[in-house]
Amino acid sequence: MPAMAGMADDSAAMAMVGEIVVTGSRLRPRFNAPVGGSTLSGDALATAVRATLGDTLASLPGVSSTSFGPSAARPVLRGFTGERTRLLVDDIASLDVSGSSPDHAVAINPLASERIEILRGPGALAFASGAVGGVVNSFSQRVPRKRPDAVHGLASARFGTAADETSLGARIDAPLGQRLAVHFDGQFVRYGNVDIGGPVLAPAVRTMALASPVPATRGLAALRGVLPNTAGRTYEVATGLTWFGDDVDIGAGVSFVDSRYGLPTRFSLDPAVGNPDSRIELQQARVDLRGGWRPGGDVIDEVRLRFGFADYAHNERLTTGLRTARFRNQGWEARAELGTQKLGVVRLSGGVQVTGRDFEVRGDAPLLPPTTTRGYAVFSHAEIDLAPLRVEAAGRFERFDVAAQRDPILANPATQRGYNAGSLSLGANYRFDERLSLGLNAQYGERAPVVEELFTQGTDPGTQGVLLGNAALGLERSWGIEGVVRGFAGPVTVEASGYYYEFPNYIFAGETGEVRAGLPVFQFQAQRAQYHGFEVQLRADIARVAGWKLGGSALVDYTAATLADGSPVPRIPPLRLLAGLTAGSARADARFEVEWVTRQDAVGAFETPTPSYVSVNFNLTARPFGEALALTLSANNLTDSDARRAASFLKDYAPIAGRDIRVGARYRF
Repeated sequence: MPAMAGMADDSAAMAMVGEIVVTGSRLRPRFNAPVGGSTLSGDALATAVRATLGDTLASLPGVSSTSFGPSAARPVLRGFTGERTRLLVDDIASLDVSGSSPDHAVAINPLASERIEILRGPGALAFASGAVGGVVNSFSQRVPRKRPDAVHGLASARFGTAADETSLGARIDAPLGQRLAVHFDGQFVRYGNVDIGGPVLAPAVRTMALASPVPATRGLAALRGVLPNTAGRTYEVATGLTWFGDDVDIGAGVSFVDSRYGLPTRFSLDPAVGNPDSRIELQQARVDLRGGWRPGGDVIDEVRLRFGFADYAHNERLTTGLRTARFRNQGWEARAELGTQKLGVVRLSGGVQVTGRDFEVRGDAPLLPPTTTRGYAVFSHAEIDLAPLRVEAAGRFERFDVAAQRDPILANPATQRGYNAGSLSLGANYRFDERLSLGLNAQYGERAPVVEELFTQGTDPGTQGVLLGNAALGLERSWGIEGVVRGFAGPVTVEASGYYYEFPNYIFAGETGEVRAGLPVFQFQAQRAQYHGFEVQLRADIARVAGWKLGGSALVDYTAATLADGSPVPRIPPLRLLAGLTAGSARADARFEVEWVTRQDAVGAFETPTPSYVSVNFNLTARPFGEALALTLSANNLTDSDARRAASFLKDYAPIAGRDIRVGARYRF
């Protein structure tokens, strides 16, 4: 986990704007929100940023990562991933295939983000039903939101030792005349095979390898220090233009990403089964449109329009050059939303959303047949200010139609399915005074199964197994409750939240115990499940010494999940504790922290336990010539621990990076 920058005292800002705003920290929750949420921006984002979205957010409360090597890492929120954690780019879906398999990279570049938010509760229903874990929304200036008065830019360079990583980026925002604003940005990242802090194989798998009578299999137990076939590179470019009228703005942006990366190998202990190395060659071209109208008056505040289209494709190849599969996904999403002024004690908003997706996999053994998905949704949201009580309510209705074509290789029948899904959320926050608030939220959600859960029939490199879909799956239903307490007293700020979710028919890929061609078989199924957990965060300003502000922080998060038969839900992150000390001044910020991730013994059928680990991290940011230039030095996993994430499908074969010393520079103008 990356070390983060120091934190400043903003108690006055908390009282004034209703937020706990901690400069340079990982958290900015709304003080009067009924649920917990996080925002990563500014220096904190610049320090935490990594090549993947999952690794960038992994230090936030309740967040882990799928950690499929250094290239593909999707965030795991409160143990949820896939469609239960919707990923957005400026309010529109990422329009990639990262939800279909953990080896597929997320087409969201944290290096281009200005702010990343995790949204839960009533506000999340504006974007998705069934996103129980939360909605991750990455904001950028690729379609300019405001017209700058002068040319502004940023150039950055970072270098990391764990994978010989080089990361370069630049962006420019500039006015054109009196009405236009233009944006350009570009990023390039290149890295080699990642260094790790111990053996490639986890202890349980190493024990089995050492017990093999085959010398080559026993030799796998000796692999250590480097995770093979994990090198890669990515470049991305984007531009956008917005026209600003007196009460109207219209903008457009285009972006293109090209990424090539290796997939960590799931080494087979069966000598009759080979261990081929695979790589992914990914490209996505995306177009975004945005419009806004602010008519003035006493009723309508703003009308917002958004549209996004992306043409995504990737090839999966063996390192010999043989292409084994080609994934193609063309997706689009449009939304229109209207928000009102405050009408007495009430503020209203609502809108419509339309989506489309055409997805196919081609190859000698396609993973699933060509599919088409069409959907629409209507949603509404209300805020009622009865100070000191604040109430939020939201509702959403969705209709999805899914069609699968007959595929001659899979020999599947042509299939059509339709789903109507509705969700409701009601929350309230009571503010006792300027220093203490209590929030409570209840929600009911329905989620339509996605094509991967319905129609998959084949070997998936991401799960390193054989996946079998289930076309008979119905709506996934859930209900849940969450409470949150926020407060501060003098130099101490605390936020504590607890949650409980019940799923009458939780959809998951359960391991069957069957093995085909040396790979485990996973079957999509529905079963009753329960999730519960908590997150506690504390920050304290300790002292001021010779122009330095000294502080400390602590974080504890925990999730537990069980199925109806009493067995644990697979791949749930364990209890985590993190404590840090910070020091900040006008010219520098520093943070030292220790993270302890406990052993995960609550594992699903045929899943192995995940050992505990301790990670020691340090970060220093210096501003020797003022705010324009920032120089950074960070050390992650200083003790070179053998660290594995329980949420990863590949945890037994792909630990996270070992000791990583990183240096960087950012220049703003």
